Amino acid sequence: MKVQRKRAFVNNLLKALVISGLVIVASTNPLFGIRAITALQKDLKRKKWNDLKKGLHYLKYRGFIEVDQNPDGSYSVKPTKIGEQQAQKYVLDDIFIKIPKKWDKKWRVVIFDIPTEKQKGRLALLAKLRELRFIMLQKSVWVHPFECYSEVAVLAKAFEVDRHLNYLTCADVSAGDYLRDEFEKRNGLKLV
Repeated sequence: MKVQRKRAFVNNLLKALVISGLVIVASTNPLFGIRAITALQKDLKRKKWNDLKKGLHYLKYRGFIEVDQNPDGSYSVKPTKIGEQQAQKYVLDDIFIKIPKKWDKKWRVVIFDIPTEKQKGRLALLAKLRELRFIMLQKSVWVHPFECYSEVAVLAKAFEVDRHLNYLTCADVSAGDYLRDEFEKRNGLKLV
């Protein structure tokens, strides 16, 4: 549990650094530049300078950030290209589809025809669709009962397959009964 909290703190630290671009950390008050990052405020209230220092050291060691000392004794901390890519991965890990109180009885259909040179992106997309509880209707046709356009758009863009993907909202699908039963069975949810 303790390791998971540390990992979550470091992941949030990297995401915040990528979002902010460049942070100046004053050597006299190490939290000075970082406090402005709202994504970390909750964690920083619970963490000590030593935890922040370890987190920054870990990110620098992994090549995710660059740290340079300024003439005034403060430090400039900025993400590297590798750090930006890693932060994007963490953002994708946080994606989920909100389950409304009442189902609108519409199906969200994701259809794609991804070329073989984009195989890596296709496999990543498929893994994420499974994780998000999509039901495969056909090989390149996946269905979900809840609104998820923005989530699918973010995934398609991140995996660089957005030009090869279409998103439909359908009120009637011939396999509707199968999809409903399958979704309820797999997820322990009742579509009401």
